[in-house]
Amino acid sequence: MVAAVVPAPVAPPKLDAKTVEQIFSCLAPGLPQDWKRTWITIIAEPAVTAKFYFTASLRDEDAEEFVPCNAQEITRQIVNLNGGLTAEQRRWKSARLMIDSEGEFELKYDYAK
Repeated sequence: MVAAVVPAPVAPPKLDAKTVEQIFSCLAPGLPQDWKRTWITIIAEPAVTAKFYFTASLRDEDAEEFVPCNAQEITRQIVNLNGGLTAEQRRWKSARLMIDSEGEFELKYDYAK
């Protein structure tokens, strides 16, 4: 009997706080005073596109889209994180950077086919 080997999910590289601060400095002017969470969703195919959201609650379904000061620069900074990824990890279809009002942040990649 041959056992199938399931590859372990590959964790994304650690996102450093300085990069998040640079990105947030461009997001902040577009956020309302009562924001709780903001996030950027980047779709890699067929062309790289980004959408920016915030919510005054912690519920994604309450999200509102907004325009940051320099959407192209923020998108470029996130895509440039590919340099820290393995060749296999660079095959992501979408990425989501979430930042909350307490200073917590998380970057997740989706590798769906």
